[in-house]
Amino acid sequence: MNEKIQIVDNPLLLTSLFSEGIFYIPNEKKSIDEEVVNIENQQVEVLNKETETVEIEKEITQNVVEIKKIEIPVSTVVNIIIDAELAHWPEKLNEPLTKMMGALRIDGKPLTLADFAVYNLSLYPEVTDISKFITELNTTNVLIWSTKLKTEAFQTINSEYLMANKKVLWLKDVLDVMANNESKMEAWILMKKFFKM
Repeated sequence: MNEKIQIVDNPLLLTSLFSEGIFYIPNEKKSIDEEVVNIENQQVEVLNKETETVEIEKEITQNVVEIKKIEIPVSTVVNIIIDAELAHWPEKLNEPLTKMMGALRIDGKPLTLADFAVYNLSLYPEVTDISKFITELNTTNVLIWSTKLKTEAFQTINSEYLMANKKVLWLKDVLDVMANNESKMEAWILMKKFFKM
């Protein structure tokens, strides 16, 4: 464009040149440690942005709560259930699970209440792959009590599996096992074999 055309008496005539708007594009980056001058009451105070930034970072890091990974406690036996009651230990399963775990012997020693844990998968809707959940458990023995479980990791119910150095026994629902003597005996035989009693 010719310079003579750009010299006009009325700057509004140049609006066609800037129909998209006027933008400021800085030529160089300003350094972080550039000094800023604050003038208040005729006194000059020089602040260094770098020290301000460091102080702000210190203040932020002091006020941040450290997020720690939840440690799953060590258990000799972990019981996994799928129950509609949103509790790890549903009231209706309290007596049957306690009796069954109390009857178990590992290395000839009975299990105490502190030796086993119960996880209700209904409380973990984010668990889509039970095999991944099992690999994260802090145990070597896992009992799955569910007839509703659908997974590719395990093919048939009332069977043993090995997954990530963990022995897994998949049994029927606790209440289904306790429904009659035949189911109780079937589950007990599988558990005795599983725990080598």
